Amino acid sequence: MVQITRRLALTSGAFSNQDQYKISIASNFEKFPDSLRLSAVARWSHRDPIEQGNPFSQKDSRHRMWHTATAYAENALVRSDGELENTLRNKPEPYPICVVILAVSRFDAWSRRALSIVRSYPALLDYEQWLAMSVKHWLKYVKDPCPKIDVNDTMGTQLTARAKHWAGAARRTLSGT
Repeated sequence: MVQITRRLALTSGAFSNQDQYKISIASNFEKFPDSLRLSAVARWSHRDPIEQGNPFSQKDSRHRMWHTATAYAENALVRSDGELENTLRNKPEPYPICVVILAVSRFDAWSRRALSIVRSYPALLDYEQWLAMSVKHWLKYVKDPCPKIDVNDTMGTQLTARAKHWAGAARRTLSGT
């Protein structure tokens, strides 16, 4: 919608050059970049699901936010793996439960990072789509390397609940509550 407005502004002369610049700056936070919207990749490792690195240019104010949130996500994954290892040492859990715990910890770490750049309602919609796609990818991903364990129902329930949690956090952030 912003691009249409800009095109109309350029052709109709409805806005001054300064107004067009303001529209351009405001649209900076409108949506997720394509590389982010299409990156809800499930991974057991700590490897970043964004293949090309930071999806924001150095000039974009979200670049620094993304960098900081990425470092936080990576540290969170190391911490959650250490906590799981300590828990299993003291009280071993069945393998299917460990698979769900790992998936949820990775989902949460990367979801928190993506939340860090939700600054508009169009970005919220992209974030909610990203969360849904991530849940879907995790359910498919766990089937491939773990065909003999059936965790899809439990994992689906857990990840869907976490997606609702993160979407709610984004909505609260935008509404200021």
